[in-house]
Amino acid sequence: MHKFVNSSSGVLTIWDSDSDCALQSESILLWRQFTDQNNERATASICQIIEDNCLELREKILHLIFDVGNSVRTNPKTQHNIRAGFDYFWMTQFHSRPYTQSAQLNNLAKLFALFEILQANKITKLTVYSNDKSLSKVFASIAKMLHIEFQTARAKKRYQNISAAVRIKKFTPRPLLAIAALIRQCKTSIALKQKPTRVVEPNSISFFDYWYRFADSVSTDRKFASQYWSRLVEELDHTEVNWWHNLVDQNKLIELNTAKSLLTDFNQHPRHIHKIVDARVSFKIVLRSIVDHGHLFIKSMPGKKFAPSFVDQNTGIDFWPLFKREWLNSYRGYEALVNCLRFNRLESLISTMPHQKLGVYLIENQPWEMAMIHLWRKFKHGKLIGVAHSTVRFWDLRLMSDTRQFNSNSAMPRPDCIAVNGALAKSSLLESGYPASEIVEVEALMYLHLSAKKAKQKSNSPKTILVATDYLDSATQAQLRLLEQVVALNPSKYRILLKPHWSQSLKNFKFESEVVSGKKDLSDFFDQADVLYCSAITSAVIDGVCSGLPVIQCLDPMSFNLSPLRENIAVQTVRTSAELIKALDEIEQLAPQVDPNELFNLDSNLPKWKSVLGI
Repeated sequence: MHKFVNSSSGVLTIWDSDSDCALQSESILLWRQFTDQNNERATASICQIIEDNCLELREKILHLIFDVGNSVRTNPKTQHNIRAGFDYFWMTQFHSRPYTQSAQLNNLAKLFALFEILQANKITKLTVYSNDKSLSKVFASIAKMLHIEFQTARAKKRYQNISAAVRIKKFTPRPLLAIAALIRQCKTSIALKQKPTRVVEPNSISFFDYWYRFADSVSTDRKFASQYWSRLVEELDHTEVNWWHNLVDQNKLIELNTAKSLLTDFNQHPRHIHKIVDARVSFKIVLRSIVDHGHLFIKSMPGKKFAPSFVDQNTGIDFWPLFKREWLNSYRGYEALVNCLRFNRLESLISTMPHQKLGVYLIENQPWEMAMIHLWRKFKHGKLIGVAHSTVRFWDLRLMSDTRQFNSNSAMPRPDCIAVNGALAKSSLLESGYPASEIVEVEALMYLHLSAKKAKQKSNSPKTILVATDYLDSATQAQLRLLEQVVALNPSKYRILLKPHWSQSLKNFKFESEVVSGKKDLSDFFDQADVLYCSAITSAVIDGVCSGLPVIQCLDPMSFNLSPLRENIAVQTVRTSAELIKALDEIEQLAPQVDPNELFNLDSNLPKWKSVLGI
């Protein structure tokens, strides 16, 4: 994968830190940093190696996930059906494969790459500077397997951004976390409890989504309007529809009271029923959740029995130290109890509703989705459609699986079909191996606004940079760190409009900026900007290029390149401050010429949606 020059000594040093590496070594592999593209090959970035070998590494990750699941589900010692026909494995974080750091998928890709690098360069000694004990254990096991001398040392840290809540959670015994989850969830349900509304009609349509991303109009007219579903809500006005909403992270009493009040107003619609799934609570639901969690806890003892399932069949690498913590959290801790409650709430809901002719949900491979799909089928409701509401990105593994998962004997719960919003999403799914027969095209409800007129490119002095940060802290830190270095060189050259992610409260950044509302639509600020600077994770890049605004995206060395326009010439991708300076100096040449109709289906009359829903 990468050949070091002058590596005759056979010694490789890994620098697992975000601080500058001052080591003097013949061959250095940076684990959390990029290097300049023209850097000498004695120092390499594992992050860039992942980019250069993406297809091979993605296939290996998906292969391992399938093998682990197959091993866990077929071994009587580890297999656990929370209900007949539904193995709890489908609700673990490992199967959900989010791109957050706790999921460790980025480190997994790096380790697969490292294994080949060690062999290709005939390394005889491996020195690792790292503060990650779990990762160091995997380094040591790889070295032992390849008969490589191994030594480790602690690395200097630049950032220490661990909140008190995360620290407390890390050191609190898992049973106590489960109890805390139960209390919190019950308080939430009680706060949301309302008198029964109208009964659900038979042969209607059920939508499952999130209590999130409402349209701006909701705050004034108190009528349901959603960014997820946009014009489709109006088209369903004369159709019997049930909206089942899942809370995102609303847990404060004032937020729950607001939700309860809004829910009452939504239910004034004569044909639409709105309910929050998290409000569903009863003695039976709570008791069964406690019992289910108890069975999970017992079944997960001892934890080391899962270890053999995490040994890669092709390389022999033991990845158990990397995944042990989150795996046991999924079986014993806070997440396990929440999963049990989710399952029992959905079971109570889906088993008692009259036959539904159609189910539609936002597909993100979340644990509750696995439970919902299984229960939907168990109680013999109609067709089920998963909606890829945003974009399907190369490294977003939530919608991707090893191709063996799609054979007729696969037990993985999945919908009858996935609804994609255009050519971009469809090609991404097909390229990843998703069956063409299970893909249907619909209009891009979240992107219908892209058919409007484009923003005019500005030529301000100083240049106005619209900065859109990401909800992943590592991505935001990488993005702002490069910007700090650039602005420090010439503070008067740039004007910074900073739009933080709605979940963030940014502080301590080292440049002057105008901080705008994180809850406003990003496009509201396009007319003030010369360039959009965002992470390589957010889908905001789509809005930028389709509006004619030059876009620069910053790669995060701690996560994948999740840009929906990865490798598209309409977007500039930067890894270092030098690359960012160059991109900013050339923005006049970057004005994209992208027709949104080539990416999305944008017919506002929604003929494809009407056909799929039969309305």
